[in-house]
Amino acid sequence: MKKVIAITIMLTLVLAAVSSGTDSPKGGSVGKDKGFKIDVPTFDTKVKPGEIQTVTIKLQRDDSFKQDVTLEIKLSKGEGITFDPTKVLIKASDKPDVQLTITAPKDAALGENIVSVTGTPTTGEPTSVEFKVKVVATEADYTIKSDSPKGGSALKGEGFKIAVPTFDTKVKQGEIQNVTISLERGDSFKQDVTLEIKLSKGEGITFDPAKVLVKASDKPDVQLTITAPKDAALGENIVSVTGTPTTGEPTSVEFNVKVVSP
Repeated sequence: MKKVIAITIMLTLVLAAVSSGTDSPKGGSVGKDKGFKIDVPTFDTKVKPGEIQTVTIKLQRDDSFKQDVTLEIKLSKGEGITFDPTKVLIKASDKPDVQLTITAPKDAALGENIVSVTGTPTTGEPTSVEFKVKVVATEADYTIKSDSPKGGSALKGEGFKIAVPTFDTKVKQGEIQNVTISLERGDSFKQDVTLEIKLSKGEGITFDPAKVLVKASDKPDVQLTITAPKDAALGENIVSVTGTPTTGEPTSVEFNVKVVSP
């Protein structure tokens, strides 16, 4: 008997693990076999800046539900990422699956976005469901770590820090690599900050931009392009990033860039 119970529990866990997605409440009609649900990814969809990701949205039709359904896809939290399509009509005779293409531009802010999908039938009640899209750092960015001292002000909520890659950023001779530098603002810190990027050890690699003004109303992330010429010396370079606020104390932090062979 114990063996049968153990097998039953294991099968339940397996079925839960392979579940295709998260369902919306029923739309169309709550009557038996007369409605539909929207199925979206269960787990966070991850996309890197400058890349495209595809997810599947699916209609789950009851046996007697034969209506057309219009799906509308919107961003309910976050900014910058785009979808194709943003609106699509799924006819009763169509396949229930829609391939949704998610694009994150190169300057997309890292972090969480919440996508809302609403299905509206020809007649009956609409229904909605949400799923998460996370814009994550590229391989060169690795984990972002805030390890500068606080700048601006030492008072609680009134300063800022600079976040840079934790691990060595690697760039091949003759190639370009992108990293993200981010300002972490205290709740009350509303100043503009000028970031200056310099090479404090090494030679040959260049940055774009080498100086940038991050306004209080701007996104906190700056995409830094690192270029290593074909004849760049192999080895370690130390990059210094200094943030100077309109008023208050500046702060600096460093990270490593390694030039490696192609």
